[in-house]
Amino acid sequence: MSNWMLQLCIVIVATSVCGAFAHRLGQGKVIGELLAGLLLGPSMLGAIGGAGYQALFSPASTSIVSHLGELGLVFLMFQTGAHIVGDMPRTRSASFAPFLIAALGMICPFAIGCAIAALADTAFAPRVPRLASILFCGIALSVSALPVMARIIEEAGIAHRASAKLSLLAATVTDAVGWIMLASVGAIATSGFSPSSMLHNLLLLAVFFAVSITVVRFAVHRLLDAVRRSGSSSALLICALCYLLLSSWVATTLGFHSAFGALIAAVNMSARRDLRQLWSRRFAGLAELVLTPLFFVSVGIQASISALHSPTLWGWLLLFLVGGVAGKFGGCYAAARLCRIEPEEARMVAALMNSRGTVELLVLSIGLQLHLIPASLYTVLLIATLAMTALSARWAHKWTREERRDVRHAVTAS
Repeated sequence: MSNWMLQLCIVIVATSVCGAFAHRLGQGKVIGELLAGLLLGPSMLGAIGGAGYQALFSPASTSIVSHLGELGLVFLMFQTGAHIVGDMPRTRSASFAPFLIAALGMICPFAIGCAIAALADTAFAPRVPRLASILFCGIALSVSALPVMARIIEEAGIAHRASAKLSLLAATVTDAVGWIMLASVGAIATSGFSPSSMLHNLLLLAVFFAVSITVVRFAVHRLLDAVRRSGSSSALLICALCYLLLSSWVATTLGFHSAFGALIAAVNMSARRDLRQLWSRRFAGLAELVLTPLFFVSVGIQASISALHSPTLWGWLLLFLVGGVAGKFGGCYAAARLCRIEPEEARMVAALMNSRGTVELLVLSIGLQLHLIPASLYTVLLIATLAMTALSARWAHKWTREERRDVRHAVTAS
């Protein structure tokens, strides 16, 4: 039991080093944290560590780190969800293009992911419910990664471009819809696919959401207003933190994932900019440096390269990768062109929307915990996620450099 502090220290150092290395390669920090999980997992360090590895990463100490990682997931979902809802477009004119890009950018890869999963059914564990696995693969390929995309845009120096702003809005819509879809599939899966249980779980999810955004939202805002008038910022944070934890606990008690409760809490408190700024000053640093990396390491550790035990599975990995990239890029590019966006800008939108990361990793982790996918399919989709994100960053940087070079050449020629 005492090993958990040493394990925590090793994990923090590994995520920091791998995150810095990924950043130098033009990738998001989350990619490095995932790689740290793979390196610390049974497929890498476990294969050479022997008894020492088993003693260090014992089930007792790993359980403690896993719980801390889940707390990091709750914090991450609250921070990301509040940002998503707070930045949603409010007018029809401002939302038409990002909604169309988000729609086609989800429909195409969702259909491709479902089709590949249906074909690959015999290649993975047969005990996993087939319908849940098929729908889940569609969701996993259809989402984008808002935080990773923002990092790519910043590093490529294209934040001023219309394509960057449009992509961020479209990714915001995509993330929100993706979580609604995942919550529905999770409710269906936990019902055992019994029609009556399925209806019960979906209704329970709807009631939980409806009560949360009406009665609970009203009560929470009244409480936060009263606390704010007292002038105590610490009390305001304590109330927000307790509501976040309670919402996550209720979601778990009802049979859903704690991330759903955290997301609903984010929806209810997203309009309070003062609270979001206070949260960022007090909690964001702890979450970014310690808790969230623990979650991503646990995601990486759960993957096992040994699960890809046959060339056939590597073939399915390639198919998921090609299908995910083609579906997302093609759907987003077509939607951008339908909105009369220039080809160069439409190409950049499609490339940025291909970035995966935080949200898809949350989706994969929840899918594994809810037994919607087996370990082999989880590993396949995790590796595909890393590859798609790397491609997105590479395209964005490459095309930006080419366009700047063309501009310089044009100025020189004139």
